[in-house]
Amino acid sequence: MSNLIPLAFRSLMRNRRRSGITLAAITIGVAVVVFANGFATGFVGVMIGQAINGRAGAIQVHAKGYLDANEAAPLKLDMPHTPELLATLRTTPGVTAVAPRIRFGGMVNNGQRSTMMLGQAVDPVEEFRVCPDRKAEVEEGGPGGHHVSASDPYGGVLGGELAASFNVRVGDSLTITAGGREGGINALDLSIRGVTRGAGMMESKRLATVPLGFAQELLQMKGRVTEYAIAVADKRDIPQVAAALRTRLGPEYEVSTWEDVMPFLRDAVQRMKVILGGISGVLFVIVIFGVVNTMLMSVFERVREIGTMLAVGMRRRQVQWLFLLEAAALGMVGGSVGAFLGFVGSIALAVNGVRISPPGSTILYAVRPEPAAWVALLAVAVAVVGALLAALYPARKASRMDPVEALRTL
Repeated sequence: MSNLIPLAFRSLMRNRRRSGITLAAITIGVAVVVFANGFATGFVGVMIGQAINGRAGAIQVHAKGYLDANEAAPLKLDMPHTPELLATLRTTPGVTAVAPRIRFGGMVNNGQRSTMMLGQAVDPVEEFRVCPDRKAEVEEGGPGGHHVSASDPYGGVLGGELAASFNVRVGDSLTITAGGREGGINALDLSIRGVTRGAGMMESKRLATVPLGFAQELLQMKGRVTEYAIAVADKRDIPQVAAALRTRLGPEYEVSTWEDVMPFLRDAVQRMKVILGGISGVLFVIVIFGVVNTMLMSVFERVREIGTMLAVGMRRRQVQWLFLLEAAALGMVGGSVGAFLGFVGSIALAVNGVRISPPGSTILYAVRPEPAAWVALLAVAVAVVGALLAALYPARKASRMDPVEALRTL
């Protein structure tokens, strides 16, 4: 076997162009797979980070049955907003912050026209501890004004499209009208403190964010909320923290992770993984066909050489191993170089990241590829195994040649 290794390398070097083309195909295929996996991982990380740090929080707590009736957002499926419940949530291992919220529907008007709105009331302090990226919705200090603040209990933030439809600017006022928890209608004037620039299209047209105290007064829900958003120390511990919360809170509450609250995002992440797997599969199929072509051409061009080797005593098994070694060398070298290029390229791009803006948003997020060493090693292994499998038929064909017939071939 050891004598076959230098012979295999000499055979590959004999036709450098064909070997180089096959080597390039393997290198490019593996590099693209490693880079695409790293970029997809970084992109998914941005999507999940935006959901956790900018919208939903890692975990949400509601009254039992609230999510099933989320379209109507029933205010009667509320919860107490008490120091005791907050202490229970905050002292759960893994929890770092808790933000109470109220979601409600209502009308907004300027005295001349009105339209439906979706209200979200947040704690002006705790909200940004749970979702620190929410502050980026408003260009602080710029023309968009400021986000909700404890210093302005009657100041809120409107979606960009909603503000434009009323032609209001920062400092103007609108009237918010909504049905209270007990069914009565109430109205309060809201001072426009800021205008969002990063919400999705529907939120931009309908969403108004107000301080928690404003909504509790408007909806006659003093000491009540509809939701608690929770931040955790480590995203990998979300399932364990959610399980601990369910145990501590009991059956009258439902504890949901961001995946439960945003199933569309969870499904999008899964679809992206499937698409990435499909792309990787196609690339490796192309690589395998390239190796098959190289090995078959090598067999046809080396018929007399194979006949000579068999005539001087080389066993058929050794001839078969010779071609398999050539394929393994192509797979190993091409796979290793490709994995290195894909890994290094991902790291280089991660320094500054790729700036993207989600649909309906003007906020740019930096996607930083996150290459995984195990993916690079797996890609090299698949390249080697794929090359060996691709070479099985050519190697078998070469080992079964009749030496006399092979030597007669011109």
